[in-house]
Amino acid sequence: MARSESLPQDDLRRIVEASLAHLLRLIQPNGRFVYAHPFGAPDRPLDGYNMLRHCGTLWFMLRAINDLGLHLTEGDRQALVRAVRHAAGRFDRPSWLPGQTLALVTKGAVKTGGVGLALVMLAEARRAGLTGATPDAPDDTIAALAAYGNAQREGTDFLHKRQFEDGTVLPFRSGYYTGELLFGLFKTGTADAGAVAAAEALISRRYGVAEQSHWMAYAACEAAERGLIGEERLIGYLTDLIGAILDDVTCRKRRQSTPIACRAEALTRFVLLCDRWPGRFAPDLRQAALAAADENLALQMEWYGEGQFVKGDGDDKVQIDYIQHNATAFLNRWLCA
Repeated sequence: MARSESLPQDDLRRIVEASLAHLLRLIQPNGRFVYAHPFGAPDRPLDGYNMLRHCGTLWFMLRAINDLGLHLTEGDRQALVRAVRHAAGRFDRPSWLPGQTLALVTKGAVKTGGVGLALVMLAEARRAGLTGATPDAPDDTIAALAAYGNAQREGTDFLHKRQFEDGTVLPFRSGYYTGELLFGLFKTGTADAGAVAAAEALISRRYGVAEQSHWMAYAACEAAERGLIGEERLIGYLTDLIGAILDDVTCRKRRQSTPIACRAEALTRFVLLCDRWPGRFAPDLRQAALAAADENLALQMEWYGEGQFVKGDGDDKVQIDYIQHNATAFLNRWLCA
């Protein structure tokens, strides 16, 4: 369906702005979000918290402010400072790594993906001129987090979770953490040669294609725009990744907003790359990606209202990462030509 018929650009922007406004209202005096609540009832908070999603949500919020050119009230600015400061309060220096490193520590462990999302959060905070949110200068904090992230490389892969106290590697593996870390390192320009080489090896073996990984789409597109990895390799990888999303749309059958939104993020980020890095991909692939993204966005609207996205059919739970992923897809689409 054409955007001009169902998703006019003004409507895309309104959805992004309403989602941002709702998230701002969820920031509490201590910097934590009301993490989850029933639709329309943020005064009835539900249990749970996840610092990785806290950082990812702030990445969307700050990116929306930057990309839309919004002017913040002083109250909203201070709320964002509190929220970033809450994340920064979980940064700590692991004694078992040399040099100046920082890790995002939650429940005595470090999730590699959380470090990646902390990096993109801080990159957007720096771009927004958000001052006073970290004890050290933003560039120093980013460099120290990146040093931890680079140190998680093990051959041509990355460790995903470690105990903070002594660095013990935990067996947990996530389908998202590698892409999140690479995106953070690439976005901040802090990936070392070993991390870039590992990313190239992962891309060569099509890591994330079967999973339709939106985070690997972000990482690969960022690598392309920065000239970090060979063009031919990236073109082949992204063609396969986007092709996998286009060929298998079974995620829509789950009738849940966020899995659909994550694919829309990947599709729209790819379209942006096509426009910023012209002449590399077949025009038909860009057109197909944009059409599929619009179909996903239309489905996502079924679970949207008043700046909130619920989980899906039969479940009116609103969670900060549901808003993050869904609204980011709309923001990406707004940016597409």
